[in-house]
Amino acid sequence: MNRVLLTVISVLVALVAVAAVVVATGVYNVAADEPHTPLVFRTLESARERSITVRADEIEAPPLEDPAMVRRGAGNYDAMCVGCHLAPGRGDSELRAGLYPIPPDLTKHAHLKPAETFWVIKHGIKSTGMPAWGKSMKDPYIWDLVAFVHALPSLSAEQYAAEVEASEGHSHGGGDSSGHSHGEGAEHDEQPTSGHTHDDRGAGHDHSDAKPESGTTHTHADGTQHVHGAETGTPVATVKALHAALSSGDAKKVEALLDANVLILEGGNVERSRKEYAAHHMPSDLKFMQGVTYKLERQSGDTVGNLAWVVSEARLTGAREGKPVDVVSTETLVLKKSASGWKVVHIHWSSRSAKKQPV
Repeated sequence: MNRVLLTVISVLVALVAVAAVVVATGVYNVAADEPHTPLVFRTLESARERSITVRADEIEAPPLEDPAMVRRGAGNYDAMCVGCHLAPGRGDSELRAGLYPIPPDLTKHAHLKPAETFWVIKHGIKSTGMPAWGKSMKDPYIWDLVAFVHALPSLSAEQYAAEVEASEGHSHGGGDSSGHSHGEGAEHDEQPTSGHTHDDRGAGHDHSDAKPESGTTHTHADGTQHVHGAETGTPVATVKALHAALSSGDAKKVEALLDANVLILEGGNVERSRKEYAAHHMPSDLKFMQGVTYKLERQSGDTVGNLAWVVSEARLTGAREGKPVDVVSTETLVLKKSASGWKVVHIHWSSRSAKKQPV
């Protein structure tokens, strides 16, 4: 008996010694472009599968056939998951190709049971790139996403597009899903999500009292809109008109100045169309901008053919919901010239507390 125990202890000591040598020498390559050895891969896969199964065992899945659940999940999937897990009719993504292990292609099959899918979405998986969405999503929204994931393999590219179009876009409960912590005063230091440079008044001057040129929003019979007049004559004038529309609460003019497929990035969130922005974040932007004062500090830009960019840095001060706002806002807008004038095709908004110095 003592000999057996001694043998076991010796083996364990040897394994620990080998592990220590591997760690100390850095001999094991952790690069994502070199796969694990077969033994390590099988061990990690088995551990992952068992861990998920055990923890999801007591989760009871609700009925997932409700078309409304699938539709709601479509918008969040398109905003949050498609880069790694793909969509019908779309090729592989650069992001997915560079990850290891490669995320599963969910357009082919849902490789987990509903309860397991829920657990993975909510808690994520260590060292795989799969986030724990439960930190920002409430359970009902996660179940919507589960319903869509399990319906996804049966959808054609056209059906997928229709579900996303009919959805509420990127919308979920928990935390600040909108990504707009519009200027929470001193508490805003770690929230780079609010201040938009909503009023670019020219380069390097204080034009906080300047007024935008007038223009007319025209609606066509098919419902599309554009703005006539000086407001869309130049890229800077178009950006200025957009800021003025946001500050005045003119939702129709905002939409008229945005391209239908505008891509908007803010606070780690993505909106991929004018319709998605109008249905989700625009109302809070309009409300926020009506409560602050804008002062431009720096601005630059350039035009190359039918494309242009305008970058602005401004100070936003005021109040939101009774809390003071004092932030430095940075904004990048990309514009494209169309028959009806310049349209905004991309926006990137971020901010920091004015009290926090840039790194």
